[in-house]
Amino acid sequence: MMLAWSFAARTPDEIARLLRALGKHRYVREVDHRLHWSVDHALAELPEFAPHAAAFEARLRKERGLELGSRDPSLWREAKTEEVIAALTAFWTPDASALRYQDRLLEALARTGLPEATHAPFASAPDDPPHPELVLLDWELYPVDELDADRHAGALAAMEEAEEEVNASAPIYNEGPVLAAPELCEGAPNGALEDDFLVWSDGPYSYSDYVFRGVAKAAKLVDPPTGYRDL
Repeated sequence: MMLAWSFAARTPDEIARLLRALGKHRYVREVDHRLHWSVDHALAELPEFAPHAAAFEARLRKERGLELGSRDPSLWREAKTEEVIAALTAFWTPDASALRYQDRLLEALARTGLPEATHAPFASAPDDPPHPELVLLDWELYPVDELDADRHAGALAAMEEAEEEVNASAPIYNEGPVLAAPELCEGAPNGALEDDFLVWSDGPYSYSDYVFRGVAKAAKLVDPPTGYRDL
């Protein structure tokens, strides 16, 4: 079961610091971020996204049968943390450019033939996420049995103190919030999210909590993250 931690990150700058800190943290084994083709289309005037948008349009000319609204994994591409930050900043900066990007995003999604996502930003049903999600944020932490006694002493001590049962060999997956059209287009009125940024984890609570507290500190956020045991 995944549990959520809320981070005191609401502006694009705060979220950028959080994403960078989490992506570089010593407990993170792998970072996997992906952008939907519609995001590249919407941001095609920006140099980071123009080549990807052009490549996808060229693909469409060759693959006439490509279903733009399907769950084909190739409709998403791998993205570096800085590309994700650039995309979120573009959509969430309150200016005329953001309005243009949002219009282009909705135009692209209309081409899929899928029904428009109507949930309120950051309020989609947990057991029924919208399709397509446009920005996928995933991180994998080292399983407990791969932690180094010196390098990872903090989390090991936290788990020992918590006396928590753990599956030592299980990989630990973390993921960001659902980011679909409502989140990108309406999620940051006046340039800030209305609620804290969430990161979900399926690891031992004490392990994930230790890592996330370190991430928040490294990101220079004003407060430590809040998990359900803090409520």
